[in-house]
Amino acid sequence: MKQSLQLLDLIPKEKLDEILQAVNEACGIGSVIADTSGRPISSESNFSRFCKNYCRATEQGRSRCYMSDAYGGKMAMNQKEPYVYDCLNAGLVDCATPIIVEGHHLGNLNGGQVLEEPIPDDEAIARARSIDIKDIDGYLQALRKIPRIKRTRLRKIVNLMSVITQTISDLGFQKILLAKQSKEYLNKLINSVSDCIISIDADFNVVMSNEVCFEVFGYPLAEFHGRSFLDFLQNGEAISECKARLDSGAMDNCRVELTARRKDSTTFPVQVSISRVNDEDGGVAGYVVVLRDVTEEKQAEKMKEDLVGMLTHDMRNPILAINKTLELLSTGKLGPVNENQGRIMKLAITTNDQLGSMVNAFLDIFRDDNGRFELHRHRCEINKVISLCIEEMALFLEDKKLEVSFDAQTPEIELHCDLFRIKRTIGNLLSNAINYSVTGGRIMISTRIAGGSEPGFVSSVPEKHRDRIRGDRGYFLAVIRDTGYGIPEEHQESVFEKFFTVKTEEGLGRRGIGLGLAFCKLVAEAHDGVIFCRTPSGSSVGDRTPGVEFHLILPHHDGDAR
Repeated sequence: MKQSLQLLDLIPKEKLDEILQAVNEACGIGSVIADTSGRPISSESNFSRFCKNYCRATEQGRSRCYMSDAYGGKMAMNQKEPYVYDCLNAGLVDCATPIIVEGHHLGNLNGGQVLEEPIPDDEAIARARSIDIKDIDGYLQALRKIPRIKRTRLRKIVNLMSVITQTISDLGFQKILLAKQSKEYLNKLINSVSDCIISIDADFNVVMSNEVCFEVFGYPLAEFHGRSFLDFLQNGEAISECKARLDSGAMDNCRVELTARRKDSTTFPVQVSISRVNDEDGGVAGYVVVLRDVTEEKQAEKMKEDLVGMLTHDMRNPILAINKTLELLSTGKLGPVNENQGRIMKLAITTNDQLGSMVNAFLDIFRDDNGRFELHRHRCEINKVISLCIEEMALFLEDKKLEVSFDAQTPEIELHCDLFRIKRTIGNLLSNAINYSVTGGRIMISTRIAGGSEPGFVSSVPEKHRDRIRGDRGYFLAVIRDTGYGIPEEHQESVFEKFFTVKTEEGLGRRGIGLGLAFCKLVAEAHDGVIFCRTPSGSSVGDRTPGVEFHLILPHHDGDAR
């Protein structure tokens, strides 16, 4: 513990005043808790009119009273027991007991303001004049009202005061012990994290840090502390700009990615979060920095980019080559192709297209994550696109003996959309219906135009998506319904998340890598539209195959989109 620690750092003034009040009720004397220089740190409790209005009323008198209280505490400290003495100011009988915490003298409990024998008037007048008292008669009258107590009685009071100061000392010790335990716990907590935690002063020099900094930077903490934080960064301009913005009050916290430098001069990428710490007046007291080594994250990001590059080149190119080969074979230019062979080749082409669609979906989702996803709009007749998707899936439908019905309630619907991605979206939803339909089941597709203000249309959209529906706009609505095992209600939002899969009791889960529906959501929302799924109305809880409806809603007229 430092000598600069004050008693009020350990025990609040209100608590000290409460203790003094108890002393007064028990003893009936004046008392005060003062620091080692005699200056009060508690209220001056039950002080006599003589001491309050005369002895401490002048600058000289107040100074002598402080000196007297300090003297009493020093003598008690030296004798290691309570001390009874004559006041150095007015000659009253006072007493003092020291407050000692962990061997350090932090203050005194001073009491008394009593007399054993009366003070002669000539001596009292001389004392009054020495502290510049003008009202000598009032001084003498107040002095005559000072209570008389024998020293034997005062000694008993002092012994009680000694017990009280020991209690105060114990309270202070408990506070220090608790603070030490809290500090040890905080140090353990700070040193248990994997990020660097650094305290920086107002001049941007490192004041303290956790042990992780040694592992990250390679500097012993003794060398790390005291140096400018900028010494450990390769590009300190960005952090200097953050400091300027924090100092101006423009922000409370700043986060930036930088390159840090180890003791051996090697560099590594870091993410730095810096916050300003204010002093009592609102000025800059320092800064707290949380620094994280992001080398592994950068490597993972590079691996992801390499994977995307592999998918877009190393996989997409062979897929295109296979497609061209199959198309060439199906034309019969390399030899006659019978009907069954043609059907098999068509199936192979469709399957290869699906594989290519998966690669493209992965690429588009990656582009969206990195803010590089863009639409390429063209005019298209959407019902023809759906019919083409059904035709391409004919062999898969036949394989599961599925019946498909397509009800185009609005015969011709022209959309201004990204044709390639909308076709893949319809294909994904149709493929999804085929995969999860029971053999011999049905797939029902319907399309129509609905008004954004149409009550039945708006109420059919889940509440969380209704803010995307504008009343002044027309919408294309496609519903694809199957007769499979359905999707539990608690998963009907999650199925559109990347890499989400769900298993059913029948063992029919989402196949693939969980990107098909995530891609559909990406495309729908990029067109300022909505996609959602639900159990069809009319299905009962007991149905083994209630099926599921996927609703795709797209603006019919041009609208804002990415």
